Order: sequence, then structure tokens, then C-alpha cells
Amino acid sequence: MTGAQQNPFPVVALNYREGDLIIKEGDYGISIYKIKRGKVLIFKESGDKEVALSTLEPGAIFGEIAFLSKAGETRSASARALEDSELEVWHPSMLAEEYQDMSPMLRYVINHVLTRLLRMSRLLVQLSDNERNRRKAMGKSDPYASRRNYYRKNINLECHYWPVRLSPKVGLTGRIRDVSLTGVGLEIAAGNTAYFSHMEGERFVINTVLPNGKRLELEAKIVTSTISETHKSLFLGMSITELSADAKKSLGFLLMP
Repeated sequence: MTGAQQNPFPVVALNYREGDLIIKEGDYGISIYKIKRGKVLIFKESGDKEVALSTLEPGAIFGEIAFLSKAGETRSASARALEDSELEVWHPSMLAEEYQDMSPMLRYVINHVLTRLLRMSRLLVQLSDNERNRRKAMGKSDPYASRRNYYRKNINLECHYWPVRLSPKVGLTGRIRDVSLTGVGLEIAAGNTAYFSHMEGERFVINTVLPNGKRLELEAKIVTSTISETHKSLFLGMSITELSADAKKSLGFLLMP
């Protein structure tokens, strides 16, 4: 046999769809990931909530903490694809020799930075828990707070809407039939579904002009869809996923009795 010995752990390219879980906190794992395309959310779980730690873009790596800490090789956080992503996966054996060849002082510095990073992550989760508990306490002191968020007002506003990843130029028209601070009911022509997908989970930008003349724009995700008896229209029950402070203020005025 001639030539260099083949690496038993070659670099592997993996593709993930938007929403796919890549690694889960607490699971065993040793691979290190480099983002070639897409975005990845790093988060920790606290009860039934997710606490975002960072959003990583192409060129960033994650999964390295299990390699550097050597603490049972369990994941210290979870990672999920925020959009369709391509990742380069490295086996830690590719880095083990270089890591061991580093000077003791450099390894000492890396270990201290790692310890500080893990401590900050735990602190962030604790602060998130404290804020959630504070908001719960405020909700108890104002029993009508949550009702205001979910109060729906019946309206009839023409709107322009389009998938979040596309240009407004490809948008279609519909009518907003009801709205709250957390959701919107959108009626569209059944023929609109021929232009792009209207399946549950799809997200859209919705743009309209309120009765007071102010423009309102928000992002919402389809939760339910019901076709009319005539099959000419479709009613979309949507959950608002993004609403700016100004838009929330304008919508709040609209919802006032």
C-alpha cells in the first residue's frame, strides 16, 4: 500500500431543514459542527421554556464545549436550525493531537474561558427564570392583563401578504376578519394557494392600513385553515410571531373598546 493513510474520521457534510433539532442538551455527543450555510440557534431548556443563548451564522462552530470540557461528553446546550442549513461535521480525533500539542499555559487559558462561558450560560437561564416569575406575579396582580392580549376584535380590512422569505412584490391580497395582540384571522381566495404553500406552520408577513390611517405590518404563522362551503375562500387562523413595539401600540389602540 502506498500513499498517506486515510483519515478514519473524514469530514462529513450534513443538511438540516428549518426547525430541525441538531443536538440536544444532556445527550451524549462528540462531534463539532461548522456552519457552511444557514443559521443555527443555540439554547438551553428551563422547564418548558427555551432560553436563547446565541444565533450563529456561516463560519461559526458549535459543539466544541463537549470536546474541550471532557465532562462526560454530554451536550451543555441544544442547537436547532433556524433555516435550511448545511453543516460540516468534524470528529474530535481530528483536533485531539493539535490540542495536546498546545502549551500548558494556552490550555489553561482556554479552560478558564470555557468555565466562564458555562457560568454565564447558567446565569442567563437563571435571569430568564427570574423574569418569567416576575411577569407571572404581575399577571396575578392584574387579572385582566392576559385577557387583553387574547381579546379578539372583528374587523374587515383588506391586506397584502407574502411568505417571510420572499419579496412583497410576490404578495397576494386577503382580508383580515379578526385580530388580537397574539393572533389574526385571515380570509383569502382559495386560488391563492396555487401561488405558494398555505400549509400549517407556514409564516407570512401581513401588511394593512388601519382605520386611523396608520400602516400595520406583522409576521404570523398559520395554525389552522378552514375552507368555505363553496370552496372559493380559505380562512386562516394565525398566531402572531413578530410584532414591533410601534405595531403593537397601533394594534392596541385598535383593540380598545
